[in-house]
Amino acid sequence: MNNDIFLDTIRIKLTRALGKITKPLSDEAAIALKNNWTDKPDWHDLVLKASIERIIAQLSCKVFLGDELCQNEDWLRVTADYTGHVLRASETLRLWPEIVRPIVALFLESTRKVKREVQEARSIITPVLEKRQRSKEAAVKEGRVPEINDNATQWMEEIAKGRPYDPAIMQLAFATVAIITSSDMLTQAIFDLCGKEALVQELRDEIVAVMRQEGLKKTALYKLQLMDSFLKESQRMKPLSLATFRRMSTDNIRLQDGTEIVKGTSLMISNDSMRDPAFYENPDTFDPYRFVKLRQVSGREHSAHLVAASPEHMGFGYGNHACPGRFFAANEVKIALCHMLLKYEFKLADGTAPQIRKYGIGMQADCMAKLAVRRRREEICLEDLAD
Repeated sequence: MNNDIFLDTIRIKLTRALGKITKPLSDEAAIALKNNWTDKPDWHDLVLKASIERIIAQLSCKVFLGDELCQNEDWLRVTADYTGHVLRASETLRLWPEIVRPIVALFLESTRKVKREVQEARSIITPVLEKRQRSKEAAVKEGRVPEINDNATQWMEEIAKGRPYDPAIMQLAFATVAIITSSDMLTQAIFDLCGKEALVQELRDEIVAVMRQEGLKKTALYKLQLMDSFLKESQRMKPLSLATFRRMSTDNIRLQDGTEIVKGTSLMISNDSMRDPAFYENPDTFDPYRFVKLRQVSGREHSAHLVAASPEHMGFGYGNHACPGRFFAANEVKIALCHMLLKYEFKLADGTAPQIRKYGIGMQADCMAKLAVRRRREEICLEDLAD
């Protein structure tokens, strides 16, 4: 995969398109929730992580591929399955020395599944892309302006400028990144809201007040300060990883304090600053208002935003290597959460006690815990709001 094309598509095209995709994402969230959480007024249980993965896959596909595939059941299944199998395959292969990994991969069921899913993904996406190309060529031949597909397929073509790339692999990469990060964040956020009825009501009140004033726009998402603070606190308490910046030194290095790092040394930076009392008062206490209050502190006002990357909060990394898709992820999660809060009541299913799943330095929201949900009458209909 051409990483430059992939990253530049996110940095340059996706981030600039956030204003245009707010309404389409919201409309797709309404459809995805109706399909996955239903409109039933009675309590019913669902496995939260699995349902969130499907919802995020559908929302992301709306932006990355467009209308043809965002509700295609085969595509949504392939992207969700591919993500899980890639993670399992990579975790297993890391247990082996690098030199033998290509051989070990031949015998892993997870890697065989990944190969099959790549083939299926190509069989699904290729006809769509070929149809778009034929339509474009026909328009040019007839002297018409070709229809522009304002999604990642068009963006990649513009960014590539003739450089070769595999569109199927690129789309799987987009889906994988979105599902791993956004679905885990949103799943944990829902668990963190369970049992906090007062906070849920405050979040609903904020959504209603802001949306009535702003409409369904990117600026409205920016003004959801309590939601922003709550999500950042949820990520602070349970990041995706206990460490970040995985690197290997390519030369001998001496740091300013005299520490010597030998060439070939594997390095990581701990995320323990996210629980450092020097930065956070009562750091082991979940405080959904923490970052709302920090916005009022001189010198911390900018780092208190969800998408801000700082040394004391590296949930999205830091510096030049901070997650380039964090702006899209934050908006996507906020839009989905707005629909969930306004349209549903939810609580932990009977007998459910979510546990953070830890593996090495990784931390995942409980993938088996169940949520009980039921439809409620929303105060405002997000689908009717102007963009």
